[in-house]
Amino acid sequence: MRLYRAAALSLALASAAFAARAADVDFNLASNAVAGNFTTNLTDTGLQGTLGFMHHTDRADIFDAGADLVGNASPVGSPLIFGIGAKFFYIAPKGFDNGEALGVGGHFRWTIPSYNRFAVGGELYYAPNIVAFQSADRFLESRVTANYQILRNADAYIGYRYVSASFDGAPSRTLDSSVIVGFQLSF
Repeated sequence: MRLYRAAALSLALASAAFAARAADVDFNLASNAVAGNFTTNLTDTGLQGTLGFMHHTDRADIFDAGADLVGNASPVGSPLIFGIGAKFFYIAPKGFDNGEALGVGGHFRWTIPSYNRFAVGGELYYAPNIVAFQSADRFLESRVTANYQILRNADAYIGYRYVSASFDGAPSRTLDSSVIVGFQLSF
């Protein structure tokens, strides 16, 4: 039943994307994992919606849907962009029952002023026990990247992703710990 709710939320965000003016597609690979995200502007004031997935061949499948408020950290034109918000995660680990979590956190991107084709970025979303449901006790998703702008609307990057969760009172287990290579397209 909860999977249907996650699918309905995903469909609602995807429908909103057709009316939006800007969107990003992010896709990355690791030796045992693949992940993708679709992000779109929901309002003119910086509210963005995100749909994502990650598949690890040995550990878990994770689907997420979220919303972040994104903008310059200082006056317009600043090389530092921040986003804060929340994501709903549906976690299907191998060896445990499925779980859900509502993570809060954010992300950043800093474009190096002297070398504006280069940027660094990162994100962190955390869900403690109070907002973890079914078999999940807590959840953490984090990533850092080093980006290079190939085209005006296309970045390639290399980075590191770490995802962990705790299920049914067991100690935290790593769901992904990978060096990733990917691209981000803006349209």
